[in-house]
Amino acid sequence: MDDEKPSAMLGKFLSNQLRSPSHGINSWLLARLWNRRNSALNKFAFDHLDLAANDRVLEVGFGGGYLLGRMADVVTEGFLAGVDVSEGMAASCKRRYRPLIDAGRLEVRCGHVETLPYSSGCFDKCCTVNSIFYWADARRGMDEMYRVLVDGGKLVVCFTSKQSLEGKSFVRNGISLYRGEEVFQMMQAAGFNVLEVNRAADRHRDFLCITGEK
Repeated sequence: MDDEKPSAMLGKFLSNQLRSPSHGINSWLLARLWNRRNSALNKFAFDHLDLAANDRVLEVGFGGGYLLGRMADVVTEGFLAGVDVSEGMAASCKRRYRPLIDAGRLEVRCGHVETLPYSSGCFDKCCTVNSIFYWADARRGMDEMYRVLVDGGKLVVCFTSKQSLEGKSFVRNGISLYRGEEVFQMMQAAGFNVLEVNRAADRHRDFLCITGEK
């Protein structure tokens, strides 16, 4: 019989759900949780994207989908795409943004950052908010985001600092934490010219936003 402590079992459940939420009530609750808890990071990433109406933008790991909707307010003549590993999150966002999808302004796909389902040079800008922890291969993910951007394209990576997450029960089960310099180096190794490293905080944690150009 499994002799894991209840707290350990809960932490494992949470980490599995955060990595790839299932359909139904779990995905609905986690979508609301992500949108609320990541609101400061989403706003920070949005500001650093410096969007234009005709941009083509990809969000990797869109979670609850808040940032897709926020970007759609500005990107009115371009194209938005979202890729998330969770079928539950993809289904939820498809329901939420059906009018944008039907109008051809947004595409939502279930997929992995290591094998993005787009051809090279598809996007002007790419962003990811608090999803890097769940990638199987972060270096490969950086390579893929570099590949799908046009020359001169911008990448914005926003994530909670390693120091703020260490010791949390849900990060003990296959979730990778990164320091700012580690993400900086991965972006450089992929070919990005890192333009800015900005730090900020809300009442929950410290976080970073790193901006690079292809």
